[in-house]
Amino acid sequence: MKKRVVHCGTGNIGADGLRGILEHPDLELVGHYVWSADKVGKDSGELVGVAAAGVKATNDWDTLLALNADCISFFGDSIGREKQTANTICRFLERGTNAVTPSVFAWAHPTTCPPEYRDEVEAACRKGNSTAFFSGIDPGWATTDLAIAALAGANRVDCVRVMELGSMAEYTAQFVFREYFGFGKEPGFQPLLVTGGFMKEMWTPTLYAIAEVLEVELEEIKITYETDSLDHDIHVGIGEIKAGEASAVHFMLQGMSGGKPIVIVEHNDLIDMESGKQWPRPYGPKNVAYRIEIEGDPGFTIEQNFSHHDGCKICAMAVVNSISAVCESSPGLKSPLEIPRYWSRNVRSSAKRATTVRS
Repeated sequence: MKKRVVHCGTGNIGADGLRGILEHPDLELVGHYVWSADKVGKDSGELVGVAAAGVKATNDWDTLLALNADCISFFGDSIGREKQTANTICRFLERGTNAVTPSVFAWAHPTTCPPEYRDEVEAACRKGNSTAFFSGIDPGWATTDLAIAALAGANRVDCVRVMELGSMAEYTAQFVFREYFGFGKEPGFQPLLVTGGFMKEMWTPTLYAIAEVLEVELEEIKITYETDSLDHDIHVGIGEIKAGEASAVHFMLQGMSGGKPIVIVEHNDLIDMESGKQWPRPYGPKNVAYRIEIEGDPGFTIEQNFSHHDGCKICAMAVVNSISAVCESSPGLKSPLEIPRYWSRNVRSSAKRATTVRS
């Protein structure tokens, strides 16, 4: 029986998530939340450029709660309203509706989840006998799940480095990219990524998740932030960036153990590929990559290389494909290692389906 899903979000990633739900062989869209008044009453499929889905978008949470769906896939923008987002999802969990989301970064590593988030979600899951799961791409599937999977091929592990590399030129979220990341700012500017604690809040769960599977203790987390610029003006998704303003943002979080890094999150985010050349860049032909480097015996590298558009879809599908596994899990806030393994089964139409499937 298909899982009945309520979806929230029609932005770059949310729209890919909605299309993924509509195309998924195991899922049925039964409700859809939108913020924009001009989208209310419109068909969900038509909102994302596919065939009519027979579901009308609404901005009434109570109507969607009353559907008692199997799961909500919440892709809403949570930057600056993280607690409000968690509260909204917990309303569904209390009703017995499971939840998957890339939006509540505090849920990324349940063991170290801050109490003000953990207590609420665990109470909601107990009340509704439901399950909550955070995924995404970074933090999330590309920098946690892939790194953990790669460790199966390791002998001695000296350090695990997970990296986001490449072009952010097509993104249009001005406030996030300028004020949080520091793009378009003068040298020496310290963005909210640093001053507001957002870097630690968002990426330390990745450090702790990998340290947990390595069974090591992190004694300290060291942070570095630096930028690079060009000698000419450019125009990108977030608008004009003048010569001398930040067009590359490079930062690292190092999880220290025994006086040395044991796990590192590193970003070289660029809004022009001519900037930041002194820092790591994608190996592959496309301009964005997630790279996993295992330093030790043996040392090896895994790179996932893709375009901006495909990156949004990968992020979305890592969430959507988890829905059935989350619905089958025991109640509570779960990590990737606490739910059944999941993957896409949406194969090309010419493939011959097996007559029997694994239970």
